[in-house]
Amino acid sequence: MHPSRGATGNDWQKIVSLSEFKSIIDRLQQDQISKTMREKQTVSFSCKIIGSCWGNQVNWYQKREGEHFTWILYFDFDDNSISRDSTHSQRADFTVGRESDTSELKIQSVKVSHSATYYCACWVSGIHSEN
Repeated sequence: MHPSRGATGNDWQKIVSLSEFKSIIDRLQQDQISKTMREKQTVSFSCKIIGSCWGNQVNWYQKREGEHFTWILYFDFDDNSISRDSTHSQRADFTVGRESDTSELKIQSVKVSHSATYYCACWVSGIHSEN
């Protein structure tokens, strides 16, 4: 509720904007462009593999305004394992799972500090030759 429309005291809650992204690589497809959540709500971001990714791994990154990309974790589709950045200050806030060929990053209880753009990416193998 907007303050000018009668919200008072405890009725007004901070709103957290969590933006989603276009895929870094065309082999991935992400769902809606942006989500606005209230604090303590659950939010999830999905990333579908529509091509092939080297190692069948999807990486998740966080990009706060004015800061560099920060790696959060990767999910391995072959063995359902997760590898996290042990130095990320919010590492315990993120979980990841899968549904068929889709990786889902989830924040169980949104905080204002989660306001960022979230990207998924994967490695693509290529051929390198030197002449």
